[in-house]
Amino acid sequence: MIEVKHDPKIEFPTIELPMLHEDEENPYSPIKQTNVEGVLVPLFRYNNYTITFDNVVRMKLTCDNVPRITVMFLDSYGIIKPLDTPGIDSVLYLQILPPFDDAYKKIQLGFRITNIKIRGSLVSLSGSYHVPKIEQNVMKPYGFLSTYDLFEKVSNEYGLGFCSNVSGTQDERYIYNANKKPLSFLNDEIVYAGEKEHVFEWWVDFWNNINLVDIYKEYTKLVPDDELLIWITDNLSQSANPDSSNPQPYQQSAVLCNIPAMAPTDLFIRDYTPKVSAGGTTDMNFEVYMLDKQDRYSTLIQDGDVQKNTVENYEYGGEIFGDFDYLTRRATRNMFIGKINSQVIEVKTKNPLLGLMKGGHINMLWYDTNNITIDKYVTDEVESNIPVGDDLVIGDDKYKINKTISGQYYISNITYEYDGQQGWVTTYILSRPADMINRVNEPAKETFMS
Repeated sequence: MIEVKHDPKIEFPTIELPMLHEDEENPYSPIKQTNVEGVLVPLFRYNNYTITFDNVVRMKLTCDNVPRITVMFLDSYGIIKPLDTPGIDSVLYLQILPPFDDAYKKIQLGFRITNIKIRGSLVSLSGSYHVPKIEQNVMKPYGFLSTYDLFEKVSNEYGLGFCSNVSGTQDERYIYNANKKPLSFLNDEIVYAGEKEHVFEWWVDFWNNINLVDIYKEYTKLVPDDELLIWITDNLSQSANPDSSNPQPYQQSAVLCNIPAMAPTDLFIRDYTPKVSAGGTTDMNFEVYMLDKQDRYSTLIQDGDVQKNTVENYEYGGEIFGDFDYLTRRATRNMFIGKINSQVIEVKTKNPLLGLMKGGHINMLWYDTNNITIDKYVTDEVESNIPVGDDLVIGDDKYKINKTISGQYYISNITYEYDGQQGWVTTYILSRPADMINRVNEPAKETFMS
């Protein structure tokens, strides 16, 4: 489990709103400003100019290694037009409020604007994660230390929080930042972290924490259901529920589901999209010639997941090249990340679920409706140690559990999108090991003919 090692110390400018009286509300706006407290809406401040949510046309917030944003808003009074060229002082601040108090922290982020376009009263901005001094190049020796100690030290240097699912790493080496920006420097150093069954990834989350995560550890484990709980509430839509400024939260299992009874909640999903990519290799073979020993070393890292889909753990065949095996560490990491991203599913929910985070886990129950032909293919003999639920009958509709799609997933990425007319859409990229998939018919095993 990813734990907070220390909280961020960054203080953001306050986004102050001139609150309107209820009689002054725009009757055509789908969200009422007088109900803003406790409602999931994005608020912005750009160069000391507050952009209220009713002027936001659309927004997209992503998180790869660092949060990035694109936003379009209305500038009816032409305040932004004199600033149509991004400068070193062009910073956009974002605030997203949780739907209820005491459960989750609000999102507060800063972005250095790298691109701006203005057409009439429409302003389009895009930017990347910003905190003070994070864009400055640094020349600094860190000495002999581990990846864990390095990431913790850098997080303290820039006032960021630090989260991890480990208490340390066994990869001490001499580390020197040779005039790189801090986050680019971390991205270069992460490739040397880990070993046989420890593959590390890093990112800055939506709460200003640097996360150093053993993704091998998280990806290959199954979290008990009683540890996967989330606070949610029904009917957050302002236009559908005028009393939603005071929603009543309740806690339940974190399960994405397509059953119509779940439709009023933020855990409801309408569909899923399989995404297969051949961009990342999951087999790797390389050779190294050692000048000092005048000898050749050959390394084979083999993975049976893609072709046979029966095993998840890779075979590690690396040799030790000197005191620190830089090459094989990098190769095994690239292979495992390629595995995670090579076959995923994409699901969408209506509103952000601030209790779900990148690097975490989520259960998913997918039901096929009135599907008669599937009965002869899916039987109770399908072996699995993963509970996925039972078939349901609701009225005249029969819902049959799809055991191939249902199960527990690793959350590899999250994207928040907001539209001023349609509201929120949250996209989750989910992945899981091949041996956690309930397969009806195992793929035929391949043989190599020389």
